[in-house]
Amino acid sequence: MRNLYLLRHAKSSWDDPRLNDFERPLTPRGIKACKLMKAHIRKARITPDLILCSPAQRARETFTRIAGAFAKETEVRFEYELYEASSQALMKRLRRVDRKVTSVMMIGHNTSLEHLALALTSGTETKHLARMRAKYPTLALASIEIRKGAWSMAGPGCARLADFIIPSDLKERKRKK
Repeated sequence: MRNLYLLRHAKSSWDDPRLNDFERPLTPRGIKACKLMKAHIRKARITPDLILCSPAQRARETFTRIAGAFAKETEVRFEYELYEASSQALMKRLRRVDRKVTSVMMIGHNTSLEHLALALTSGTETKHLARMRAKYPTLALASIEIRKGAWSMAGPGCARLADFIIPSDLKERKRKK
């Protein structure tokens, strides 16, 4: 089995009109949410072998703020092709992952991450899939299981959405403690 984690960057700022889209930083709300997601990743034992991250400021900053949840030997690649990529381009990139890699995290942007997740997991409707279909907010994390085949065979309907976590879920859990 192969695991794919699709993480949308945290909440970013539009406050500085001098910055172009690529340069937009995280908001204080996004920074706070990263702390919760980092704790969730640790607790859930999410251990990607490879992290593919958009080089846009908000995606890089998201990675930097959650990086402590990953093993030091985790390979991380910042790839320009992930910025403004379509879901089809993300699928092509996923298919190029080495077959020895069993777990990948992509950190990027919507709507491409959402569309990739929906394409891979199309089929049986679940509560997680219904939630994801309704909204894929900032810092949402889709955990996808690809049951058989190499990355090169990834395609529509080949996977199951195992979990879908959003920052408000993590805030609620923290409040209940």
